[in-house]
Formats: sequence, structure tokens, C-alpha cells
Amino acid sequence: MVYSNDSGSERHIPANFSCVYSAEEIAKRVVELGRDISSWCEGVWRESHTDVLVLPVLRGGIYFFADIVRQLRTSVEVAPIKASAYEVGNNGVQADKVDLKLSDLAVKGRAVLVLDDVCDSGRTLEALESALTAMGAREVRTAVLIRRLLDKPSFVPCWVGFQYSGPEWFVGCGMDDNERWSNLPAVYVIKKES
Repeated sequence: MVYSNDSGSERHIPANFSCVYSAEEIAKRVVELGRDISSWCEGVWRESHTDVLVLPVLRGGIYFFADIVRQLRTSVEVAPIKASAYEVGNNGVQADKVDLKLSDLAVKGRAVLVLDDVCDSGRTLEALESALTAMGAREVRTAVLIRRLLDKPSFVPCWVGFQYSGPEWFVGCGMDDNERWSNLPAVYVIKKES
């Protein structure tokens, strides 16, 4: 598959990638989310005369973050963070762990917005919200580009670009396939080879 961008250059998309959200659909949704998030940011400014602290989750969330903050009508303070959910063995038993890197953040009394690319199980965002609240954040809100629909979600973000039902792996807009293709302007799922 060949994809042409606005500058006329072409990308050769792998044949097993299937587009689920086009660049145009994403841009439209980002404008809508930006409008809603701006209203909240303006309310925070009116109440506290402080900017919202925006925390893009590295690495995948940086693409969604860049699109969203350019839509905001107020100033914001930015502090990228690292957070990830992973599995580690414990005497042969798999245990879920969430690794957070938040030590340098001054969040006490602040309104905080966490931006990420995708909410799968919700463990990472739930752990971030809990940790930031424990650090003294006045309010923590979350926004994601895609929320995967689960039967029993553990966490629901405040703002969601798209909701997706299914187990497929996402690629593009910060999400990668073995460190590749995160820079695609659309979101694809990887189809299983038949």
C-alpha cells in the first residue's frame, strides 16, 4: 500500500497494515477534544491563576500530545514523563507491574493533564492518577487518542478520541511495531498473516 502525504512524498505501508483511523479523522477528533480540554484549562486558570501541568507519556503519547496542545487556547506547562506497564516473573508467576518515573515533578496543588496514545487495560493511567494524587495534585485528568473497550475496564480516561473493540495491535501516531512505524500520521491495525 502506498500513502501520499500533503507534501506529495510517498510511504510504502506494509501490506498487513489496515487503516482504522485516517489522518483526517484524527485531525478532526483532535480539534473536538482540544475544544473540550481548553474549556477545562480556562476554568483552572480562572480558579487558581495557574497553568495546567500537561504530562505527555513517553514515548507513544508525544504525538497525541503535540496535536492536542496546539489546539489549547490557554498556556500550559509541559513535563514529559515515562510510565509503562509490563510483566515480570515472580517464582514462575507473572505479576503486573507499572513503572513510573515521576520524581522531579512539582504537582502539589496543581491541575494535571496526562496525555497518552492508548488506554488498553488502564493500569498505567490508573497508577499515574493515584501517584499524582498522592503527590498532592489538586486534580488529575486524562486524555487518550484510543481507548480499547474491555468487558471490565479498570480505568476510563476523561477524554477519548476513539473507542476500539478488538485485540489487534495498533501502529502509527506514536504506537509502534517493534520500534517501527510510530511516525505514521494515521492509525493502523496489524492484520494476522493468513
